[in-house]
Amino acid sequence: MPIIERVAWDNAGPEDIAYRFPKLTLKYGSQVIVKENQWAVFFRDGKAYDVLGPGRHTITSSNIPLLTGALKALGIIGDIFDCEVVFVSNSQFRANFGGKAYSAPSGDIKYQAEIGFYGYMLYKVEDPKLFVVEFFGNRGASTSRDVENYIRGFINERIISEFGRHDIFEIVKNADATTDKVALKISDEAARIGLKVIDCVFEGINIPEEARRFASGLGTQAMMMQYMKETAGELKGAEGGGAAAAGLGAGVGLTMPFLMAQQLQQAQAPQQLIVCPNCGAKNPAGMKFCGQCGSSLLPPAKVKCPNCGAENPAGMKFCGNCGSPLTQTGVETTCPKCGAKNPPGMKFCGNCGTKLG
Repeated sequence: MPIIERVAWDNAGPEDIAYRFPKLTLKYGSQVIVKENQWAVFFRDGKAYDVLGPGRHTITSSNIPLLTGALKALGIIGDIFDCEVVFVSNSQFRANFGGKAYSAPSGDIKYQAEIGFYGYMLYKVEDPKLFVVEFFGNRGASTSRDVENYIRGFINERIISEFGRHDIFEIVKNADATTDKVALKISDEAARIGLKVIDCVFEGINIPEEARRFASGLGTQAMMMQYMKETAGELKGAEGGGAAAAGLGAGVGLTMPFLMAQQLQQAQAPQQLIVCPNCGAKNPAGMKFCGQCGSSLLPPAKVKCPNCGAENPAGMKFCGNCGSPLTQTGVETTCPKCGAKNPPGMKFCGNCGTKLG
């Protein structure tokens, strides 16, 4: 092959991110001309070596030391050598994206909403050496168009993957926060292939009305009933074959809707809660101690005044209603921990040892 005396990317367009000069035969003394918004990366055998910045460079062993060392290791001695030169633009580029993704399974019926999205990403090459290895080495890109197509697919794949990590409740309630998380993930992934994301803008998120109703709870019951109806119909139609032929048949057809209805009733039934008097945490009814701070959830012990009959908290020495002493004979003290009744004058519970006042 003829020896190339001069290498330059003279016809770079505003939309071109890179250009590959394959199978060049160069010599020490050849000229590599790099424009102001470019890098030149020396590439050989799938590996990127030296990077030259803007300027007119005369090739010597001192300005391409990595490639020179690699050639010597291969036993290539002399002033002439073969390699590739990939020119990379350091300008800012825009990549439009759009498509459809599915949310993570949501609710008892594992509902997945189809979400439309579109927008654009502004980016630039930050690490030209890593960029060349990833695109021209690992992915076999030959032209700028190959790189652009991969980047567009890269964005869509990351968006689809990230939306699949969020259920429809989160997406509807916090759409902006969800897209911010998606954009951050894209930025992190882009850095691994030598790109820097300047901005990632979601211009539109299309959430179906059905999904919004489901997320609000208004459509959950209707969708569950429809699911029950479809399930029962499928099982009925499968009689004599499939699962029905295996002996499930009508048994499953009757049981599945019943179980789904039972789950729906349980989901809709309001749960009774007890508020902890110490920390204010809400606990399910029936719990004896707070799951947050460990305080007793039993009703506070009361002491009835022997004079007026008013109830006073355990430990009080005088009635808050009439001022009469509460430690008179015949007044029992209820343990605040275990609820056991103790004779008047007792300082500790005879059942559990808890201090009474």
